[in-house]
Amino acid sequence: MSGGKKKKKAGETSDFPALRQFFSGYLHQDFTDEYGSALEAAKTFQRDADKSELAAIRKEWKSWRAEVENLSADSLASELRKLGAAWAPLNLATLDEVGQILEQG
Repeated sequence: MSGGKKKKKAGETSDFPALRQFFSGYLHQDFTDEYGSALEAAKTFQRDADKSELAAIRKEWKSWRAEVENLSADSLASELRKLGAAWAPLNLATLDEVGQILEQG
């Protein structure tokens, strides 16, 4: 038995409850029908969320984003699915556009 800490994997949902709520609530399987795009979904969340929700998202986003920095598009999509998202960004630049919206305010 080892006394060391268990290594975290990107997207462990217990580490990111606010992101899980955002991704599953706004970037779900019908998000394009409801919002038109991931950017519009993020803008809607930004308008709907209270200060504590926005603070939690911003904190978790920074940590999670650092964890997924070097993932391929397929791996990134897999990590997003673990957090409840149906959205699969084509690249990190697209992901960062959503992040910029979440960090505003």
